[in-house]
Amino acid sequence: MMAAPLYPGGLVEIQRANLRALLRHLHRELGSWILVAHKIGFRRYVVLAFCDGTNPGNMALARSISRAVGLTLDDALAGKAPPRKAPVLSLVASPKRKGGAS
Repeated sequence: MMAAPLYPGGLVEIQRANLRALLRHLHRELGSWILVAHKIGFRRYVVLAFCDGTNPGNMALARSISRAVGLTLDDALAGKAPPRKAPVLSLVASPKRKGGAS
C-alpha cells in the first residue's frame, strides 16, 4: 500500500525520490544545475529546492523531468532508468612518430 501524498494530486515520497534520482542523472549528464533547470523549464531554485527536499514538487515538475530524460511519466515515477545514450566515438589521428624505423 502506498503512502498518501502530501496534498491531493501530489507525489508520494518514493516518487519524489525517483524524480530526484533522475534530476541527479541530468546534472551528471549536463554538468550544471542551470542547464538542468533550463532543460526542464523550471527555475534553478525550484529544482534545487526539490532536490534537497524543501519543495515537495508537483505533477508539472514530474512531467517536465520525465520528458527531459526521455521517459514516460509513469516510468519516471516508478523509478525506471533513463535510456542510455550511445557513447560518442571520435576519430583520433595516430600519433606522429619521430625518427626511427617505420
